[in-house]
Amino acid sequence: MKALAMIDLFLHSCLSTIPVFVFFAIGFWLRYKRAIEPQHDSVIMQLAMDIGYPCLIFHSIMKYMVVEAHPSMSGVSFSLQAIGCGFLEMSVGVAAAWLVARLLRLRIGTGLRTFTLTAGVQNYVFFVVPIVQMLFSAPGDPTMGALFIHNMGCEIFVWSVGVILMCGGAGDLRLGLLLRGPLLAVIFSLLLAWSGLGQYVAQPPLMKASEMIGAVATPICLILFGCSMFDLTRNFKWNPRMLTAGILARLVLAPVCILLLAWILPVDPIIKRIMVIQSAIPSAVIPVILAKRFGGIPEVGTQILLATTVCSFITLPVWLAVGSIWVVPLLPGY
Repeated sequence: MKALAMIDLFLHSCLSTIPVFVFFAIGFWLRYKRAIEPQHDSVIMQLAMDIGYPCLIFHSIMKYMVVEAHPSMSGVSFSLQAIGCGFLEMSVGVAAAWLVARLLRLRIGTGLRTFTLTAGVQNYVFFVVPIVQMLFSAPGDPTMGALFIHNMGCEIFVWSVGVILMCGGAGDLRLGLLLRGPLLAVIFSLLLAWSGLGQYVAQPPLMKASEMIGAVATPICLILFGCSMFDLTRNFKWNPRMLTAGILARLVLAPVCILLLAWILPVDPIIKRIMVIQSAIPSAVIPVILAKRFGGIPEVGTQILLATTVCSFITLPVWLAVGSIWVVPLLPGY
């Protein structure tokens, strides 16, 4: 019976990840056809990250914490749990990557910091959103709103500990790095919900507008990621040892540690759901950007990013199925 459940969950998980790779393929093809040139990326990304994504966050949090007032999400304690788990989850992933980096005998100057951050930090936003939309599409399911609260902890980690790790110190750490559009949207939405003012703000015209604008954020970012994959694969020199280590750290060791953490922590099952999904996600683009900006080795991060993204097509459904059986059910009836 458990074997049949595992197979069923694996198939459902495969279906939930297909939209992500479809958007990647569209972006790859559009760049190949030169329909989207590299000079267009920054403007399009700004539209998605500074307008679309904050609207998606606002709509999701207001919907479940104010409009529907889901009992699990209404309290401050739930939000603090979700934020804390996001931060702790990142810490565990980076620690696992650092361990693999030390086994590789990497040192500062040869890729230690870039490897640790890239293999340790998963694509916690736009890789996860379509999977959550596929798995938790039932009316009234609050998982999407909880995801964005959880991701506040991830953002805090990346733009504080992540920057310190990449720089080798806190000298380049500034408040402006942390206070970005998505994080401000979470803070603003939570303050409205907690204070009771959200009921006056979350009115149908504003909610509908934010829903429509927010809907463009995920497809745009995934398509641009596909464009970036095309750019990165051209004239690229691969390091099999680094690729293997990155896959081991991000897609094997980190999932085991994060699933164990999710199993142990006495937190709301909705938060455990998110941790199960996040455990299986491949590396994020942000560490590569930080490596370029703060003196890391972008080539190391790029290899890990590409390798884990491609291999996750196989590993992601496996970890989702394992987490659904041993940590918290991701589908009804399991």
